[in-house]
Amino acid sequence: MMKQGDIFRVKIDNLNGEGEGVARIGEEGLVLFVPGALAGEEAEVRLVTKKKNYGVAKVVKRFCDSPHRVKPRCASFGRCGGCALQHLSYGAQLSLKKKTLADALTRIGGEREPRVFDCEPSPSEWGYRNKASLPVQSAAGECLRAGFYKPRSHDIVPYRGCDIVAPEIDAKTKEILSALRGTRLCGVRLNGKSAERETIREIVVRRARFTGETLLAVICRRAPSSAELKLLRGALREIEGLSGAVCNINESPGNFIWGEKSVPLFGKETMRERLGKFVFTFEASSFFQVNSEQAAKLYEYAASLALEDLPREILELYAGVGGMTAFLAAGGAKITAVESWEPAAKYIACNAEANGIKKITPLAARVEEAASELSKKNYGTVVLDPPRAGCDEKVVAALLKIAAERIVYVSCNPATLARDIKRLAEGGYELVHAKPFDMFPQTGHVETVVLMSRDKD
Repeated sequence: MMKQGDIFRVKIDNLNGEGEGVARIGEEGLVLFVPGALAGEEAEVRLVTKKKNYGVAKVVKRFCDSPHRVKPRCASFGRCGGCALQHLSYGAQLSLKKKTLADALTRIGGEREPRVFDCEPSPSEWGYRNKASLPVQSAAGECLRAGFYKPRSHDIVPYRGCDIVAPEIDAKTKEILSALRGTRLCGVRLNGKSAERETIREIVVRRARFTGETLLAVICRRAPSSAELKLLRGALREIEGLSGAVCNINESPGNFIWGEKSVPLFGKETMRERLGKFVFTFEASSFFQVNSEQAAKLYEYAASLALEDLPREILELYAGVGGMTAFLAAGGAKITAVESWEPAAKYIACNAEANGIKKITPLAARVEEAASELSKKNYGTVVLDPPRAGCDEKVVAALLKIAAERIVYVSCNPATLARDIKRLAEGGYELVHAKPFDMFPQTGHVETVVLMSRDKD
């Protein structure tokens, strides 16, 4: 029986969606995930985790290299769980993401031969991220240990720099961490009850690619006292280049970063970013694509699909701060834009006004409830961009009741996208085509724009 510590020689068959090598071992053909290994390579590996249906192994020695292997740029590669594909050439990354999407549509979505276009490359392969989110802990003898999680873990790899975030964010993050360590506030404990001064859960640094505005959010597990707020203000105000800073309070357990209440520390509580000819205002907690250059290309493409038959009315679900809404409305259609997260939804109207767009009806409501209510109306096109979990069954039911001629579905998760496509197909829609966009170079994640039409037969 295989056990932890056993050593095997394996050949890597392919890569999974997380960028891990995949092999099979033993008579039962146990699936083995091997981080850092590439398809076609042979390696000696040590089993580090054994589960019922799979195992995880570490490379001890490689006997050959894939022709697509390149030298990772980051010194933390392999220890940090952020960028699993730094060792794979960029062209091969794009091919992998197209394959990941096609496999999900076939295996989960039930599509026999889905029409999947080539993956749209990102304008920037490095330094593209306009946001850095760092969990903060009191661990390993450090009062404030901040960084990114190790693969398959909630243990933190201390932040030493990151090559995929904008260089200005990288420099600013190091200054912010140094300033926070000068206060008496510490990170939370990973296990067990945190002491009173162990309050910081996360820090988020956002910088607009095209306006240069930079906003900081310090997320705390409880409301800081007036003395603690004074400490934060005093430490952070000295950092040059910050447009503003807020303290967000999230007392809820779980991995969701944001709470509903924020306290201003200094400067602006919002920031602006430009996508194409539009400028958008939003808060630190608002959803906004992390790759501004690629977001503009994706929104232009999705809008072109939605507006192809010149629909008079479009229903947009999960609208965020109205980023894609503006691109849709520019085509002349009337847009009903629905967003659940109130700190984002409240900016849809003001962003429309700032960009001179009038045919937008914003609606701050739970998408599940709003979609059911709006299913009584007629829309020529529905556009949606849900979170990674995809659509609730109530939303799918509402889409089938609306029976729009076309659905444009934007997704950051091929698996839940494929699941929802299957549900829609069972209700009379057909997949026309899917186009992946590389919103996250050096990682296994892929963004997709799908066009579905109603089967009129």
